[in-house]
Amino acid sequence: MTLLKKSVAACAVALAGLAATSSHAALTFGSIPDGAVNEFLSTNFGGGAVGPVEGWYGAQLYLSGGPLQITVDYFGAEAGFRNSFSGFGGACSFNHGGGTTFNALGNPLQTCVVNNVASGLLDFGFISGLPGIADNGSNPDNSLGATPNFFVSLTSTAGLGGLDNNGDLSTAGSGTIAWLFLDDGGAGDDDNHDDMVVRLSITGGSIGIPEPGTVALLGAALLGMGAVRRRRALK
Repeated sequence: MTLLKKSVAACAVALAGLAATSSHAALTFGSIPDGAVNEFLSTNFGGGAVGPVEGWYGAQLYLSGGPLQITVDYFGAEAGFRNSFSGFGGACSFNHGGGTTFNALGNPLQTCVVNNVASGLLDFGFISGLPGIADNGSNPDNSLGATPNFFVSLTSTAGLGGLDNNGDLSTAGSGTIAWLFLDDGGAGDDDNHDDMVVRLSITGGSIGIPEPGTVALLGAALLGMGAVRRRRALK
């Protein structure tokens, strides 16, 4: 296979993956609330609220720079349902049996490390006891009601201090750390996204959300490369 053919094929695969992702949900900027509404932020870390966390609804996360090692930390949950997290071919699996299980010191309850994670759409998802599923790649944007979804906040700063609570209507679209906050879709208007909290951390590379223009740019590149190939064939 020539270099041009290989490039066209690679571009086509990337375009197909991003197009499939973008069709599932619209990326929406927003925040999860603070105060008594959100036990994860205001109660379970020693009573110190960190403010509304800014981030993304309907986000689908991609890894670039792989293969890389990912550390997956499970911080706990405040939920009546038995929710679970699973990812990376079953290498990481966390289960919540109901109730409030956060560590008052803000430390993870469980941790696992996954090696050689390839670039591309990250393989993980949540299963809600409602029941329902919120997989990366088909994560809805929190507008459907009674539908499990996870909120994403991206940073490159370790610890709770890295959470974006600036309230400036601006937040990162990539980083080395991704915080995942599950809303299991239950309990009426309980929309605090603390039904399961998981953190993904990498060293090198980045975890990010493709911008809306990415698909269009890839499509244009693919069409341009195809035109070059046709012109060469006519010579």
